[in-house]
Amino acid sequence: MENYNFQTLLTETYKALSARGLETSRADWLLEDISGLSRTQILLKQQEPVPDNILKKFLTYRERMYLGEPVQYIVGFAEFYGRKFIVNNDVLIPRPETEELVLQTLNTINQHEQTVCDIGTGTGAIAISLKKERTNLNVIATDISDDALKVAKENARLNQAEIEFLQGDALKPLINNGIKVDVLLSNPPYISYEEKVEMSETVLEYEPHLALFTQNNGLAIYKRILNDLDKVMKKDGLVIFEIGHLQGEILKSYIHEHYKVKNLAIIKDINQKNRMIQFNWMGC
Repeated sequence: MENYNFQTLLTETYKALSARGLETSRADWLLEDISGLSRTQILLKQQEPVPDNILKKFLTYRERMYLGEPVQYIVGFAEFYGRKFIVNNDVLIPRPETEELVLQTLNTINQHEQTVCDIGTGTGAIAISLKKERTNLNVIATDISDDALKVAKENARLNQAEIEFLQGDALKPLINNGIKVDVLLSNPPYISYEEKVEMSETVLEYEPHLALFTQNNGLAIYKRILNDLDKVMKKDGLVIFEIGHLQGEILKSYIHEHYKVKNLAIIKDINQKNRMIQFNWMGC
């Protein structure tokens, strides 16, 4: 096996990633995840030889990275809201912007014991983060995919979070079990099939399309949830959706025209893009 120090290993990998049109930062993420070292620690070790166990794993994994596979799938976990979550091809990789959905929910709800439901939970990252940050919440998480729920349940076990998981489409698990909630949040599939041509090959090839795409210009799941809210929401209950940055005004107009809500607002993310829409449910 060729000898590498940390600097030569990263430099070689940067060049190969750049030649393939991939972000060079992927090399840093992969080395940090494999070695357990921070970026600063790696910088301080630039001229030191890479230990054989780290080098062997990095050289093997980087071949998958060169093909475009996300680093999180390669190493098997992603970080979200300061915690680690198992990820595989059955679930979307949690995005940093979705952390703002968790923060917005925590900042909006009161400190009382409430029942909260995360629709389309995927890894369980949203539901688990809420439970860990606010232990008095009664948290329910649903997903249409049994395989996704297996991942979410394992993440709940690893993070020691007590979550009730239910399988089913949209609000059907709540309706079928006669459950009413104080807070409902969701980061559902919201990308239209027409937008596939604009998506990166990495996302299209490796991440589950069931969790990405939907009909009606990306609004289909929102409308299905909205149509059944009266069956599951307590009056004045809080609803928060993550949205595509171009969907805010369209969805806001649709909600205003068809449902009785109050405090209807579009929330911007840290980059000043429309990222969430929230309201209090008053009924159909």
